[in-house]
Amino acid sequence: MYIELSHRLIESQLPDEVLNLPGLSIEWRSKFGDGRNKSNQTSIIKIFSHHGTHIDVPFHVYENGFMMSDFDAGDFMLENPAFIECPKTDLQNIEVIDLLKHREKLDNSDSLFVYTKFSEHRNDRKRYVENSPSFSKESLEYLLDTFPRIRCLGMDLFSVENIHEGRSLKWPVHRSFLKPFERRYIIEDMNLKPLLGRELTKVITTPLFFANEACPVTVVAQVRETRVEKGGN
Repeated sequence: MYIELSHRLIESQLPDEVLNLPGLSIEWRSKFGDGRNKSNQTSIIKIFSHHGTHIDVPFHVYENGFMMSDFDAGDFMLENPAFIECPKTDLQNIEVIDLLKHREKLDNSDSLFVYTKFSEHRNDRKRYVENSPSFSKESLEYLLDTFPRIRCLGMDLFSVENIHEGRSLKWPVHRSFLKPFERRYIIEDMNLKPLLGRELTKVITTPLFFANEACPVTVVAQVRETRVEKGGN
């Protein structure tokens, strides 16, 4: 079966109250009932490239790094994804020791998706953004040194690193995973809770290939049920 791992977008013309970022707005060029006797409806969508579930690519933190348009469709077809649970609370780091526990699962993986449970606070925007856990720089250096086939890192966090810390230190965690001329990418703000009790077999992500640094995406996973049914003999 297939499930979504991305959050569906909701129109909001007000700026984000924590980071003052733009949201999603839909401007109607023609609409039924607008008094202009239109026979169809057309619109213009305006959206921040890091809004909702989105991809970061190297150009985000490297002046000459690969852009979205440097990737191919096949880069977003992940045939051997790994999913791990790594519960974290406010301002905690995902460390090397957290990944060591899952070494066997990571050995043949082309991607890693980490469920921290911090997404439970997604409706508390201030806490979700300002108190977000982070991957440590060392954890991602270990990940790529030990499992170089991994080209995608996804998480149920606002960002791979705490925004305030990242800004002050010039994004060392992003730069630990994203390399200027490698087709690696990060998927932030994912909806990973639906993976609990299921075996993840494939992940497909569908971005738009602009010459820019990021893109909101729809992420679809192929899974098998592993839940044990209650009752019976």
